[in-house]
Amino acid sequence: MKTRQRIIIYGGTFDPPHKGHFELIRAALAELDPAVLYVVPGFRSPFKAAPCAPFGDRAAMLRAGFKSARLARDKRVQIHPYEFERGRLTYTWRTTAFFKKKHPDSELYFLMGSDCLETFHRWKHYDRILACARLVVGAREGFSFKNPRGLPYLRLKGSFPLTASTELKTGLFSGTARQGLFPGVSRYITRRGLYLAGLRRRVAGLMTARRFRHTLSVTRLALELAGRYGADPEKTALAGLLHDVARDLGPVKLKRYALRNRLKVPALKEILREAPALLHACVGAHLAQNKFGVKDRGVLNAIRGHTLGSGSPGLLAEIIFVADLASCDRDFPEAGMIRELAWRDLGAAYAAANYVKLVYAFGTGKWIHPGGINIWNSLSGKDN
Repeated sequence: MKTRQRIIIYGGTFDPPHKGHFELIRAALAELDPAVLYVVPGFRSPFKAAPCAPFGDRAAMLRAGFKSARLARDKRVQIHPYEFERGRLTYTWRTTAFFKKKHPDSELYFLMGSDCLETFHRWKHYDRILACARLVVGAREGFSFKNPRGLPYLRLKGSFPLTASTELKTGLFSGTARQGLFPGVSRYITRRGLYLAGLRRRVAGLMTARRFRHTLSVTRLALELAGRYGADPEKTALAGLLHDVARDLGPVKLKRYALRNRLKVPALKEILREAPALLHACVGAHLAQNKFGVKDRGVLNAIRGHTLGSGSPGLLAEIIFVADLASCDRDFPEAGMIRELAWRDLGAAYAAANYVKLVYAFGTGKWIHPGGINIWNSLSGKDN
């Protein structure tokens, strides 16, 4: 009797593809010896935001990773565009049904990590997936094989590194180390300017080296707080990288820019006379929108409000305001206190950061924007 050929389906966003992905592929090839292993980058995931990198770039990163993992010559490994070509969210049950129709006489397997097994029964029409394909599960470090529904699966030998694309993107957004990525994938990201690498290069060219170091420090803290409180990491990184994009223009250029573009700035006449440097927040938001193409109102509001704050800020605006004052490059003692407080209570840290700014302005005899006092009164519950 002829043995049915085996087909493996490995779906995911692969945004970006990391070493854990490739090690899982290698193990499945070695243990199951399939006729084909299809890597299927999703159009998007039902559990995540839209991918940061387009399909073409994710496919190219996969090919670069195949080379580093010595899989490029293995003709069994194929990138399939099924979900991308559908042009919309595609649930796994549809993907497995497509490949079952494509290979009706084959034995299908669906490859995943053990971090997905525990919640697999919550996937849309998971029973249809099981009707088409058998689960093949690789152990991810830190995730046991919890299987509350007792679903059938085949366990791969060995264990696989605990690497998450979401965490990798957080590091990539702020330009930190790229552990977990093969060098070829990292080079592709840099060359293509993916995950805000291109934006970081542009921003660095508009700042002093010291200002750029501060910008990266703010972005890193902001991303940590975003992870803690559930803010969108890409929007957080955009606001962090661009919050000081106009800071090094100098008073004269800031004045000219604000007047030429007719920016609506509270107490503009007083700012022009007393503290033109404060204009960098509104000018920065205008540059973010018109020079860098940022359209998201939350990002623009966070940039615009990072100096004076707001009596009713959104989550992202709170994060950027706190991160700007409490980033690790700040050496005054209040910065560390507010940074620690932010992990427990972001709202309290935001109010404390406003208070620190007011105390500093009073103590140094600097001009105080009238809105700053109103904001503090609003935050502290006092009457204006």
